[in-house]
Amino acid sequence: MDLYSVENCTCFNLRRVTRVITQCFDAEFRRHGIRITQTPILNALQARSGWSMAEMSDFLGMERTTLLRNLRPLQREGLIKISGGGRGVHVQLSITDKGRTAITEMLPAWRSAQEKVVTILGEKRWSTILGDFGRVATELNRR
Repeated sequence: MDLYSVENCTCFNLRRVTRVITQCFDAEFRRHGIRITQTPILNALQARSGWSMAEMSDFLGMERTTLLRNLRPLQREGLIKISGGGRGVHVQLSITDKGRTAITEMLPAWRSAQEKVVTILGEKRWSTILGDFGRVATELNRR
């Protein structure tokens, strides 16, 4: 195999597809002023209150610096509240009423983008991909 060729690289190809899908979702979300990469944060905060930054980082599988970059605009827009200080375990995250409203208002945009992508992939293939991703993540986390 040519190590300089990216056409067979799983990482390159998954990241490439992910960027295109992210652009599709962002186009739908644009009028809401929120990026698709920020919605897992809002959804996690809506599902459970009292996350520390360290817990959120671990749950999302996201570096803390990346998480912080995504938290700042959400805080600035009044969608989340960050309290405490110091290291990540002492910083508490919570969603505001404005954040809850934003999730509700974004739902049709999310459904539209989700439907576009799943239609292209096909329901059966999408279901298989989800299962495969779960198995890969579990296996790689064990190593």
